[in-house]
Amino acid sequence: MPPLILVVEDETILGDAIAVYLERHGYAASVARSGEEALRQVDEVGPDAAVVDVRLPGMDGVEVLRRLRESSPATEVIMMTAHGSVASAVEAMKLGAFDYLTKPLDLDELRVVVGKALEHLRLRRELSYFKAREEQAARLAEVIGDSPPMQEMKRQIARIATLEPVGGSDAPTVLILGETGVGKEMAARAIHALSPRAAGPFVEINCAAIPASLLEAELFGYEKGAYTDARSAKPGLFEAADGGTLFLDEIGHVEPAIQVKLLKAIEEKSVRRLGSLRPKTFNVRVIAATNRDLEAAVAEGTFRADLYYRIKALTIVIPPLRERRADIPLLARHFLERATRQYGLPAKALAPEAAEALSAYAWPGNVRELAHVVERAVLLHGEATVGPEHLGLPGGMEGAPVTVKPGGSVQVDFSAGGIVLDDVERQLILGALQATGWNRARAAQLLGITKETLRYRIERHGLRPPK
Repeated sequence: MPPLILVVEDETILGDAIAVYLERHGYAASVARSGEEALRQVDEVGPDAAVVDVRLPGMDGVEVLRRLRESSPATEVIMMTAHGSVASAVEAMKLGAFDYLTKPLDLDELRVVVGKALEHLRLRRELSYFKAREEQAARLAEVIGDSPPMQEMKRQIARIATLEPVGGSDAPTVLILGETGVGKEMAARAIHALSPRAAGPFVEINCAAIPASLLEAELFGYEKGAYTDARSAKPGLFEAADGGTLFLDEIGHVEPAIQVKLLKAIEEKSVRRLGSLRPKTFNVRVIAATNRDLEAAVAEGTFRADLYYRIKALTIVIPPLRERRADIPLLARHFLERATRQYGLPAKALAPEAAEALSAYAWPGNVRELAHVVERAVLLHGEATVGPEHLGLPGGMEGAPVTVKPGGSVQVDFSAGGIVLDDVERQLILGALQATGWNRARAAQLLGITKETLRYRIERHGLRPPK
């Protein structure tokens, strides 16, 4: 997309002439006839640079500059002033204007100054990018774990983050799969922080937390008067994430009617706000995440197959905590240090017995549950060492025994004080597979699920047929 230049000039002939001249030299241009109109356009389109006349009806150009510095600090501003208003130009420079030009205007000089302003903008963005790069290693370090599954996931994140086509357009979508609480948002942020888009925005939305009627407006935006309460125009999240990353958490809960528009937006790299006839283009990398079995949802008809195949171009599966128990002590010590630092408490140690108890627990809530358990232990107990008695874990660390008998009946022993439903599911699936000699089609019939769902759950539980 060519850089967008906003021309703020109340003289119609001059404003239009500047816009035409800039467009002839490869820029996109928009004209505002007043300061108030200029601020509205800045909110809507976010220009790269603005050429602002000092003398404007109503709000003058210096006030426009002051407002722009607050609302759109990335926009470079060039002031235009008559010979007798140099004092205003000096004031504008103090407020952060890039440069000023005197009237009558030399359009060739304007083009040179605009070019310098855009080069300055590019350098500022590069500086922000390199500063962000210093934080990228820390971002990847937040993906804590030294177990083989986590080492492989880190390699995937680092590799996927750098996969950007020439020109930075149409970056491949990423799908992150995993149970609730495993850290899907953390992985998405790490991909963004390690990518060339790190200096751009990271915009996230939990698709399951917003009603379908509002989700469409949030994603695609709306124009003033599009519906009863639309008192002003609002850009959608695709526009807000332009140049960066849009993270669609819990995409499996999006209604089919919105899935159609979502697929179109991802494929065409453009959206049309509600109530608008004009599409708006964007350059966004989409990362989606879900804890749902999307293949099963496709088979059931609740998730569109074309959207599923579009977003799964690059897929990362985050293993549940019970499948990487070697990482549990490392994570626990990280959360212990974070909690003491956050609440200004003395440093605490993790007793070996507590680490063993944490490693033995099934963690149905995964990393999120572990973080809460450690934080609770820090806040409720003042000892310098966190022991197993401080963790408040339920009895029966592996969950209550679950047995599938040869006749097909299920026996659950609740004497240990509770069960882990995930363990029940695992044993049921294993029992059905063993009863059918690992015939997946017959096992799926016994369980009342599709073969695709069974295959997903076999992989999730790490089940393997006997050699």
